[in-house]
Amino acid sequence: MGDFTFPYNEDCLTLNIWGPTNKKEKLPVILWIHGGAFVSGAGSLDWYNGESFASDQKIILVGINYRLGALGFLSHPDISKGNLGIQDQMLALEWVNQNIESFGGDPANITVMGQSAGAISIFALLANNRARHFIKNVIFQSGRYDSFETPDIASEKAEKFAKLAGLKVKQLGEMPLEDILNTQSALAQKEAIFASTNIPFLPVIDGDIIPNNTHAAAIEGAMNKNVMLGSTHDEMHAFISGNPEIEEASHKQVEDVFKREFMDDWEVILKDCKNRAPGATSMEILSLGLNIANFEGQTAALAADLSEKGINAWLYRFDWKRTTSPLGACHCIELPFLFNTFENWLPPMIAGLDLNEGLNLSKILQKTWGTFARYGDPNHDNIAYWPKFSKNDRSEIHWNKYIEVIQKPTKRST
Repeated sequence: MGDFTFPYNEDCLTLNIWGPTNKKEKLPVILWIHGGAFVSGAGSLDWYNGESFASDQKIILVGINYRLGALGFLSHPDISKGNLGIQDQMLALEWVNQNIESFGGDPANITVMGQSAGAISIFALLANNRARHFIKNVIFQSGRYDSFETPDIASEKAEKFAKLAGLKVKQLGEMPLEDILNTQSALAQKEAIFASTNIPFLPVIDGDIIPNNTHAAAIEGAMNKNVMLGSTHDEMHAFISGNPEIEEASHKQVEDVFKREFMDDWEVILKDCKNRAPGATSMEILSLGLNIANFEGQTAALAADLSEKGINAWLYRFDWKRTTSPLGACHCIELPFLFNTFENWLPPMIAGLDLNEGLNLSKILQKTWGTFARYGDPNHDNIAYWPKFSKNDRSEIHWNKYIEVIQKPTKRST
């Protein structure tokens, strides 16, 4: 993603609002929830500056902040019920509903858009019986929709965190901010698993903010809404490319990861990955498999679940990459295109980008996302017709130098 210098503070409940200068009617609203594994990022980063997006598409774009890491998601009976970050998002959504008309926005047409942890957050918001009512349309980008913890697991993490800090859980509120940040980084490193992303704190299925039947509740919350969702071709490259342990992984290590992720189906899926990428390195095979287990696979499964319930859903995949980049079309690569923030942000995965090519793709993405926010349907005159995803029409649009709609396979090869 690249480096940034930004103050970290629990007093962070602010938002940024962008809109066109001449507003003659109430405009569609996009509320943006940033990612960052629930431990980093901000809706106010220059990376996500909404000026271009809002002005070109004549929308109101709102970037929100929420409490992160232990401050937002640590959960234990002795100190916090957790989910403070999700409650911050709920408060922001409600504030936008009540106040956005003063900025030219239409409170009855709010699209919630989130990437990575932001997409997971939206899943939680849909599951929440109060928050869902403020949402008209949804855009999920690169989410993993099983990323929730039980209260018992969350409490165990809190106790491990306290032990690393040399404190009892009830004393954690006395920790200086810098110590909290250092301790949560140490916890993530200590809990790291080979070829796996590790998020130190996750939203908690508490039966209140996030209901026990989270998946079913989120699908219910999506009823009568429109959903656009997708992932990138090489999501996992962002996490494992360039890691010597991964690059030099043995056949046994690769097989063990597939066994861990896919259990009885591991051989079939490993064979499929090898067939899809002849001569691929260990890292490339692991990346393919882990994307099926995480972002790509869970996104496709969610599209199927939504369509089965009659919910309008459009599926995409972002494939653009620099041919010489070891990061491929990795996690987050679509974001500078979507926001057209190339002048402020040239992350490693797009270094060396031809700016004209980038701007052309950016215009198409912004128009598609903006059209969806306005009408609840992403189709417009500048792309090929993109059908809704269904059991009988598994259409998926691929964003690349050449944009095309394909039929997603119903199952992997055997």
